[in-house]
Amino acid sequence: MQQLPQSLTAIRVFDAAARHLSCSRAAEELCLTQSAVSKQIHALEEHLGLPLFNRVHHGLELTLAGQIYWDAVKPALALLAEGTTRIRALRADDRVIHLGLPAAVGQKWLIPRLAGFNRRHPDINVEFTPRLTHDAKSGALTAEIRFGRGKWPGVRAHYLLGRELYAVGSPALLKQMPVEQPADVLRHRLLEHIELPNIWERWFAGHGVAGYDARLIQKYEQYTLMIPALTAGLGVGILPRFLVEEELRRRKLVLLEKEALRSDYGYYLVHAKDRKASDALEHFTRWLLAEAKHTPV
Repeated sequence: MQQLPQSLTAIRVFDAAARHLSCSRAAEELCLTQSAVSKQIHALEEHLGLPLFNRVHHGLELTLAGQIYWDAVKPALALLAEGTTRIRALRADDRVIHLGLPAAVGQKWLIPRLAGFNRRHPDINVEFTPRLTHDAKSGALTAEIRFGRGKWPGVRAHYLLGRELYAVGSPALLKQMPVEQPADVLRHRLLEHIELPNIWERWFAGHGVAGYDARLIQKYEQYTLMIPALTAGLGVGILPRFLVEEELRRRKLVLLEKEALRSDYGYYLVHAKDRKASDALEHFTRWLLAEAKHTPV
């Protein structure tokens, strides 16, 4: 019998990289470093004896072997997730919430507030779990914080935050090159998250500014990298305000204008529609929605 990979981690990492075609986005989903993702993929390729990805300038692309392997991996992971759900059901433990979430949302917003939930519900344990698959009904997660328009098959979605976007920059950068009118922004390097493509184009169009060149955009796959770039003065960017509330309060960043740019996309708490929510999840959902309602946007 052919020896299996040393760890399921490598297969989970491969699945995330195949879905995103990006090591950095896979790292953000799984709460790993980009280097760790690369090492896991390399180890799996060494074990199989064939490359699974071609490294291209914009990220990754699956090789033929990679596509064949991914087609086999997806149903296997779904079965594993379903088995995990059944075992957890045998424990009759509804006091644990396995939550998937983007790293930036956890780091910048949820975790600093979670002590309040723990004080109110000390018997409920919230654990952060990377997705095994992208199927919300697989059962590997109790719930997930997901970015999008709020319409996904098979899930119930509760809007939290993120539709209101603001242009921000560091005070030091704006002192060197002040922004006194919208056209002045053209003098700056423009930072943009890949989940909000063409957002600067919308911003300039809304302000009636011509001369915008999309080729000069510096794109980021993670807010956890984009925010430090902004505070370091590498440029100005557009992002949800709740992710930089601490930086705004400490004057590491300032708003270019007070008016928000509204987007159709935001962050939602989602859970499977065909399974009854546990008491723990209902408590957590009510608390999370209240926290979102009282967060400045």
